[in-house]
Amino acid sequence: MKTVSSKRPPLTLYQARPESTLKVLAISGGWGVRRNLNEVGVHVGDSIRILRRAPFGGPLMIESHGTEVAIGRQLAEKVKVDVIR
Repeated sequence: MKTVSSKRPPLTLYQARPESTLKVLAISGGWGVRRNLNEVGVHVGDSIRILRRAPFGGPLMIESHGTEVAIGRQLAEKVKVDVIR
């Protein structure tokens, strides 16, 4: 018999709610995706916070290591996160 886990599946950065604090679990995609996220200071294991989201599928404004950065929707959908608060 299979045990049902109460743990939620990871969200993408774009699915998370504004004003939430998140932990980066994984980054899917190739070398270019990882390079772009490294340039803005987003790495696996980091805590980040979503400050606000632009309407109509626009970019997210996040805070990572005390720096505010805008992340586009396509890039944000490649980052798997877990909600801390």
